[in-house]
Amino acid sequence: MAHLILYSDKNFGGDHKHIVDTTESLQLFAGGECIADCEWPSSVSSIVILSGNWRFFAEENLHEPYDAILGPGLYPFVGSFKLRNDNIRSLELVDEPPNMQGEPLSSYLTLFENVNFRGNHVHVFGEQTDLDAPGFSGVTSSLMVELGNWSFFSDTQFDGSYPGAPVVGLGIYPDVSEIGIQNDSIRSLQPVDSPPTATNAVDNHVILFRYSFYYGAHRHVVAAEPNLNAADDDDFNDAVRSMSILAGSWWFYSDAGFSGLYLPDPLPPGDYPDIGQAGLRDDDMSSLQPAFTETVTNGDTILGEIILFRDANFGGPHKHVINAEQNLNAADDDDFNDAVSSFVILQGNWKFYRNAGFNDDYPAVLGPGLYPWVESVKIRNDDISSLQVVDEEPNIQAAPVTAHMALFEHAKFHGDHRHVFQEVDSFYALDGVPPPTQQSPQNQSFDNKASSMVVFIGGWQTFDGLSLSAPFAPILGPGLYSGLPNGIANDAISSVAPSETPPVDSGNPLLGHIILFENGALHGAHKHIFNAEPNLNADDDDSFNDETSSLVVYPNDAWQVKWRLYRDAGYQRQFNVLLGAGRFPDLTPTHIANDELSSLELAGKQYNFVGGVTVNIKSGTFPDLITHDVTMTFVFLSDTNALLLETPFEPFGGPSDSMISLVGAGTGTLLPDGTLMLPGVQIVVTVSLEVTSLVVADITFDLTTGSVMSPNGAFSDTGLPRDPATGAIKLVGAGNANDDDFLVVLDGTLNPQS
Repeated sequence: MAHLILYSDKNFGGDHKHIVDTTESLQLFAGGECIADCEWPSSVSSIVILSGNWRFFAEENLHEPYDAILGPGLYPFVGSFKLRNDNIRSLELVDEPPNMQGEPLSSYLTLFENVNFRGNHVHVFGEQTDLDAPGFSGVTSSLMVELGNWSFFSDTQFDGSYPGAPVVGLGIYPDVSEIGIQNDSIRSLQPVDSPPTATNAVDNHVILFRYSFYYGAHRHVVAAEPNLNAADDDDFNDAVRSMSILAGSWWFYSDAGFSGLYLPDPLPPGDYPDIGQAGLRDDDMSSLQPAFTETVTNGDTILGEIILFRDANFGGPHKHVINAEQNLNAADDDDFNDAVSSFVILQGNWKFYRNAGFNDDYPAVLGPGLYPWVESVKIRNDDISSLQVVDEEPNIQAAPVTAHMALFEHAKFHGDHRHVFQEVDSFYALDGVPPPTQQSPQNQSFDNKASSMVVFIGGWQTFDGLSLSAPFAPILGPGLYSGLPNGIANDAISSVAPSETPPVDSGNPLLGHIILFENGALHGAHKHIFNAEPNLNADDDDSFNDETSSLVVYPNDAWQVKWRLYRDAGYQRQFNVLLGAGRFPDLTPTHIANDELSSLELAGKQYNFVGGVTVNIKSGTFPDLITHDVTMTFVFLSDTNALLLETPFEPFGGPSDSMISLVGAGTGTLLPDGTLMLPGVQIVVTVSLEVTSLVVADITFDLTTGSVMSPNGAFSDTGLPRDPATGAIKLVGAGNANDDDFLVVLDGTLNPQS
């Protein structure tokens, strides 16, 4: 491949135009009129040749050749190389060797006006004492370095270096603020000999052109671009007719959000003067992304898990140990050495040791269960230094784990968190701190701090007051509550307790669970992720952005769970690996860069259902149809055609002050012909009482695009498979509960999320 850049002014100033092949005219004509690049026939004063050897011509159609043949290098003024200024009108790629040599090309970067390589851009090939000259002073938000190491300055003349003085090497940087450079502040820059403090790679690069044969405006894309119609750069949405893929292979889409894939196989590096001939459509592209081969990597098998607590009765700070920990006094994680007073074993049989390295064992072999005080199982308090799963039977019996929830400080499972396994009268007591007083009002406990929660096991009730006083009405069943459900006030929970009353509220399904660890070997601070996390740099929880060195992926018995991980927030710049279940004490073998993770999600395509639900129960209690508009989200795993309910529809009111809730569903299937089966769908109808709720109907059934009939023949209906063009679909389900036949119909659209 060959590539050069023409400039309208000396020293690589003014407008620029990319050339990737022999060009017989620098302007584009149609119908006898110039329609693009009309200013270029007499506008070439300097040239940068990135690759290839070139001959230049004074006239169009390769007429009147100049003697000079130029190879890669910098040509700051064409008049110095036997080319007339403003008099190049065509040029040709040749096999002949250069007969004149330009200045060596040793430094090259591109500055972009907006983050994520959007907006206007300027190429720089050497020091710039004042970016006012190219009209780019104080506007840079992202950049790409292709050659050399660079330093940047907040004032002209290389003055005002940034805190920490970052030296930026080869790579793409979608947001300069992430490498220690203030947004819109670069006013001068220069290549330096110092080693880089920030570096990655330029693995992918495509130049889009407005017209065929590389004419008209152009745009550089160096990472996944989900929306060519973005508010800060929309000139190329449905406006691409040619392109040059300089690095990497790429997928292209007709719609934003990587929807509407043109070709099943990516396009490799090369020049594409007419994208229509390559299988794409002119003026139709809206997103594109680098292709990648997703290899599935599984971690070490999870043999056991234990949560250690600093205080008795599962209070104080906690630490997750998976399989083994040979040294609780490790330099990067020593808070629990000789500092364990209680623990919960969630899986496996465990032995404990007084010393690091599994030395001097205690006689106890303990299996899954609750251990609120270590000395009750013949382990001295604050004396454990190592522990591991063993292939031995337990010799002490513990109370089983029948309830488990985690409460989080902020919505969406952000911020600090607590694990709870039993009744908690007071979070002050649990955290080992006194309640606030007038003299010391600072609240150091988790009292009145919960804004989201996960129920892993059992049913739970929450309380506004200490000692289980002032109960909130909902009894919570297993699931994810990214915000507190109706009936529970935010930042108001002071005590919690397992409940034997059947749950009337269920969270969203927990499809996947990861724990991130700050250091290798599952050491240091940790963070729980459920189903997805779009931004590890969120305002209310940023301690794990670019800070993950090891992790654990929990298995899911219903399917083989896999995760996609990304360098940047918003699921951008994916690592080319899918993580399966297991323990990953070191990320290096997975080819996931250490301390570079910023977002992650389940490896499936999200689908949205939008439509209506109709519930008909043949009962004296509910003689009429119950209808409501609803939305739901699913995750579709294309390798197995599995369809997983991710977000059920919101509860809605029915007759007689009742509430209809979708509790959950099993693993469904969505086949290429549009047929869908979703088994184990559970809908609960409740009536709210003063401090609790009464279940008046609890129905479980299968939803299908086929035909159904209720057992007593009261109802029958037939669904409609998904229409691939519109996404229209009708799902039906029927059954009998408490001698009442029922029919449930969902009618709407099911389409990939854009």
